[in-house]
Amino acid sequence: MILEYIYNNGKRELISLNNEIDANLDWKYLQTLNKLEFIKKFIPKYKSQQKMVLFDANHKQLLEFYNKNNLNEIQDIKNLQESTKLLFFTSGSSGFPVGAFKTKENLQNEVKSLQKLIKHKKIKRVVVTVPFVHIYGVLAGLLLPMALYEITLVIKEDFFPYELLEEVKTADTLVITSPIFIKALAKLTEDVNLQKTLFISSTAPLSIEDIALFEDKYSTNIVQLFGSTETGGIAYKLGRSKQWRPLESVTIDTEDDRLCVKSQFISDYLLKDKLEKVTQPYKTEDIIKLSDDGFELIGRSNKLIKIAGKRISAMQIEKILEEIPEIDKAIVELKYKQELLRSEQILITLVAKKPVEKKVIKKKINQYYGIISIPFSLKYVEQINYSAMGKRVIF
Repeated sequence: MILEYIYNNGKRELISLNNEIDANLDWKYLQTLNKLEFIKKFIPKYKSQQKMVLFDANHKQLLEFYNKNNLNEIQDIKNLQESTKLLFFTSGSSGFPVGAFKTKENLQNEVKSLQKLIKHKKIKRVVVTVPFVHIYGVLAGLLLPMALYEITLVIKEDFFPYELLEEVKTADTLVITSPIFIKALAKLTEDVNLQKTLFISSTAPLSIEDIALFEDKYSTNIVQLFGSTETGGIAYKLGRSKQWRPLESVTIDTEDDRLCVKSQFISDYLLKDKLEKVTQPYKTEDIIKLSDDGFELIGRSNKLIKIAGKRISAMQIEKILEEIPEIDKAIVELKYKQELLRSEQILITLVAKKPVEKKVIKKKINQYYGIISIPFSLKYVEQINYSAMGKRVIF
């Protein structure tokens, strides 16, 4: 693998990678300032017996947690397999982030499954827009290119959409990216035939409309990956299909409509209040509709609201509310209230030009779902951003 780094001023440089092996056996946080430094430090440590803790240095909760706790002294830490290499953390969108330990076998087996997804393409270059501290970034953005051997890995700290478009015009390029960039590229005015370029997108799912607009504009294809930090990759889908197909060696089933997974990619241990052994099949929070050739994703169990007997995704309500002229962005969360006798309530967080009356919001929801009665509360914030991995974040 050849590493080509693009500086912010546009200068390009081929970077020599350090092959020195680190002999340290302890768990250590891999703290780096940028993507280039991450790669330079990660590769020799990954090849050695060093065990790495990965999270965004800007995540104050995790940084405080790491500084206060010696992971090498956590109770039962010696129960981990000798080949356990990496500790990732979930986004923490539903509470304090959960840690997921990954063995080298977890990672290598998943990389092999990703290789089979792209075997029909002759890949000579891999362009990566996502951060490396998350499992998707490490697996698809770094370990996959390393496994492809004779390719050039192209990275830049932050691509502008028009810069990325110029970069991916080169034939036989694989792009590891996120929905944010897919949507941004679709808005550019330039039309280019990218038939020999393949895009892999993960994290937040893209709508069929987003995919259709992108693929028609650039005559190319998008492969979407679905999974989690704990499970690793679960399934993929091509283009405009609604059906997710399990990755090779992944077995899926349902329990109470929730997706259950068995695979070689699932963490053996999770780090919550203490170290917890994972049993398989692993029951996720994802509600699915299972079929013979895969499944359709309905939504997260903690992001689904039952309206008139029908499960409605909070994402759908967010899109509906953002049609109201005064509302710029919305986040809808499901809350359970003891005093509501187990009925559901939704908390709606808004970025708005001015306060919106509750009756306006109720009327808008009723336009889509008929007359309903569901309690909700409103909260206003100055900003809702998207993380580098495509998830909405409240500041």
